[in-house]
Amino acid sequence: MHILTILFPPGNTSRRQWVLTFLAVFLIIIPSAYLGRDVIAPAAARSQAEAQGLDTSGGPTGNWEYWSLYKRNLAVYTGGCAAGGVVLGIALCMFLERQLKKRDHRNGLPRNDLERWILGTYANFAIYYANLPDELEEKGLWKPLSRQANRNATWRYNPRTPLYLGGRLRDGASQSMTVRALRSSWDIKNLQELLDAVEYMSAGAGFSDCRDQAGRAWQLCRSTQLLGQAYLVGWLTREEMVRRSCQVGRTIQNTFRDWDELNQSYVTGYERWAVRNGISQQLIQVRRQIQQDLRSRRDSPCRLPWLQNLDPEYWTRRTRMEKNLG
Repeated sequence: MHILTILFPPGNTSRRQWVLTFLAVFLIIIPSAYLGRDVIAPAAARSQAEAQGLDTSGGPTGNWEYWSLYKRNLAVYTGGCAAGGVVLGIALCMFLERQLKKRDHRNGLPRNDLERWILGTYANFAIYYANLPDELEEKGLWKPLSRQANRNATWRYNPRTPLYLGGRLRDGASQSMTVRALRSSWDIKNLQELLDAVEYMSAGAGFSDCRDQAGRAWQLCRSTQLLGQAYLVGWLTREEMVRRSCQVGRTIQNTFRDWDELNQSYVTGYERWAVRNGISQQLIQVRRQIQQDLRSRRDSPCRLPWLQNLDPEYWTRRTRMEKNLG
C-alpha cells in the first residue's frame, strides 16, 4: 500500500510524493516504454527476421511475416520495459522518500544542549503533538478532543516518540497541519501575529497578570512552544528561533527554581485550561502520563542543568571549536 501511495497518490498525499510520482512517470516509466517500443522491439524483430531468412530490406511493412514478428515484439518489449520502468520508478521513489525523511528527521531534532533545553520547556506538548493523528486536524484540531467526542474513546501515545523542535517531524504534512492548527486554535495566520502572541504571554500582560506559578508556566512554556512551531512551519530560521526562545528561557529560569517546579506548574496550568475547554479526563490523564514518563527518558531535556547557559553566541563558538578540534 505504501508503494501505491507513492506512485499513485491518493487525495491526502503530500506535495513531495506528487513530485516524486511526476519524476517517476516522466523520467523513468514513459521513457522506458518508448525505449521498448522504438529501440528494443524493432531491433529484436529485425534480428529474428534475419535469423529466419526473411527479407528485411523493405522494413516490417514490406513482408507479412516480418510485420507479424514486429507487432509481436512491439507488444512484448513495450509492455515489458514499461513494467520494468514502473518497478524502477517505485524503487526510486521509495529510496528518495526514505532519504528525505531522514533529512526531515535530522532537521527536526535538537543539535545541542541549548536546543534540547529550549525543547524541554514544552516537551510535554511536543510528545503529545507528535502523537496527534493527522486526520484529527482535517476535522478541526480541538473538536475531536472535547469531552463529548471522547467519552468512550481511547487515545494512547508512544512513550518513545522522538522529541522534535515544534513537536513534529519537519516535513510538508506536519507543516501544513501546524499552519492549520495555529489558525484554528490560536487565530494566528502569520509570523507577526505569532510573535505578538509570544510577546504578550512572555513579557506582556499575559505574563504579568498571572497570579501563581501555574499561570506563569502555562504562558511561558506556550511561548517557547509557539516559537518552535514557527521554526517547524518555516516562518523562523533555526537561529532566530533559538535566539527568541533564549529570551523567554531566561525569564523561565528567573521565575522557577528547577525543572520540577516548572513541569508541575505547567501540568497544573494545562489542567485548568483543559477543564475550561471541555477536554476529556482521558486526555488530561495522557498529558499527566507524558510528564511522568519524561522523567525516566534517557534523552529527557529535564536531565540537563536547570541554569543552562542560554547565550546563543556561546553555543555557536562552542560548536565551531568542537568542529575545529574534530
